[in-house]
Amino acid sequence: MILYRIFIWLYPIIAKLISPFNEKAKHWVNGQAQVWDEIQTLSTQIKGPIIWVHCASYGEYEQGLPILSALKKTYPTHQIWVSFFSPSGYLHRKHDPNVDFVSYLPLDSPNAAARWMELVQPKCIVFIKYEFWYNYLNIAAQQKIPTILASALFRQDQIFFKKYGGFYRKMLSLFSVILVQDTRSKQLISPILKETRIDISGDTRFDRVMDIAAAKQSIDWVSRLAIVQTVVAGSTWEQDHAIIGTVAAQWNQYNWIIVPHQVDSAAIKHCQSHFTNSIPLSEWLNASEKMENPVVLIVDQIGLLSHLYQYANIAYIGGGFTKDGIHNVLEAAVFGKPVVWGPNDTKYIEAIGLRNANGGIQINDAKSFNEVLSKLLNDASYCKAMGDAAANYVQNNAGATQKTIAQIKQIYASPIDQKL
Repeated sequence: MILYRIFIWLYPIIAKLISPFNEKAKHWVNGQAQVWDEIQTLSTQIKGPIIWVHCASYGEYEQGLPILSALKKTYPTHQIWVSFFSPSGYLHRKHDPNVDFVSYLPLDSPNAAARWMELVQPKCIVFIKYEFWYNYLNIAAQQKIPTILASALFRQDQIFFKKYGGFYRKMLSLFSVILVQDTRSKQLISPILKETRIDISGDTRFDRVMDIAAAKQSIDWVSRLAIVQTVVAGSTWEQDHAIIGTVAAQWNQYNWIIVPHQVDSAAIKHCQSHFTNSIPLSEWLNASEKMENPVVLIVDQIGLLSHLYQYANIAYIGGGFTKDGIHNVLEAAVFGKPVVWGPNDTKYIEAIGLRNANGGIQINDAKSFNEVLSKLLNDASYCKAMGDAAANYVQNNAGATQKTIAQIKQIYASPIDQKL
């Protein structure tokens, strides 16, 4: 508890110190400075019972979107309040039509949690995957507000399972129900919670990518590319660019579409330096003629990646050469594309599952990437079989949203027309 309080005290100090040099920290500091004014204003607009959904950042929001959509259908007289801790979620989803209210979550403290509960007055709370704020959870438990942790994933090396992790184990016990992605997670927390408070629901990201694929958007400029096979590399970092650039130079008879994780001008310039004859999308779009020759296209816009994968023959997912690990392999797999990624995938059970289903391949360096690419590009039947396996893997693991809503309905036994 002492260490937790020290962290809560230190975090805003450190964020403020680095904010002049870090755009993300700057947004967070500015957001927290205005957070209570925003919450106060939004609270005056409440017209129905509130279901509060908290997401750490943009990724968790994407994971929670199927739950949000299902909640709106299940409880049409309720309103949805989504809170974020990270600016990556708040800034991109501030005006999202899927929800009624969006705000930052004030940094955890007894006073902040009490004030939040008084203003928002949630009737049901859903936390997505990795969020554990003691004071908010404690007050929710005291007020007997149903609180669900959805699509949770646990690993043996987490603090909950250390000898000194008693305080964090207590936080887990404050949830009404914890819905985990896999059997291993359930086994890890079974000594902490009663069997009736744990269930295996799966991962709602499978449902999310299924929704994206069903409502896929066409991208007109893709038709202007040379009619050759195309590799789409998404959410890539500097380490990925070095490897992809080496390999792309050997396969310059194909189109390469690179979608960096960071798209500011400096990041795009660094990305270009790894590729021969590459061009940013914004510049390429100024040319009206159809391409006769293959191109290395650097996408310097956001919001296109999940729809670009449908045009790929092969997909590469970035992040596997960074300490944080790979990004979402499911966005490409759902379109029936063979998926390739770097070595750091140990924390990502969906990637391991995709690899075990023969829908994806892990590479370790440029040499192994070149070998994989050679087989996929030169053997059409092998490439198709891997793509089919990827699509089947996603379809076979969908359904977590339905299980999540069923659990919410079970513990939030409130009539649909409940009033404040």
